[in-house]
Amino acid sequence: MKKTILFIFLIIPVFVFAQEPTKNQIKNAEKITNYVAEKHSLSKKDKKIFYDATLNQIVTNAAEIKKQGITDTEAKRVVYRKGYNNIKETLSKKFGNQKAVALLKSGNEARRQ
Repeated sequence: MKKTILFIFLIIPVFVFAQEPTKNQIKNAEKITNYVAEKHSLSKKDKKIFYDATLNQIVTNAAEIKKQGITDTEAKRVVYRKGYNNIKETLSKKFGNQKAVALLKSGNEARRQ
């Protein structure tokens, strides 16, 4: 019985504090993905892969910044650079390095719009 109660108290925080994307993060990932998919004529499957990677990067970056309590622009750049390298690695495995860089470049264009 004690083990069950202990297990419940250890597992609940994992689910309660799991990072869920906000509506704005989802909207931002969709905007970027739609722009990139249209520009590069991605298939539905490739579009989904790009969307998942982009949303994951956005959520992970926000969680890392919040976790560290970062307010400094330079410190945020370090987090964003790390996130960029992670998404580049993920996309490179699927699309190859050249296409991954082109997709990310287009993603940056979409962010500026």
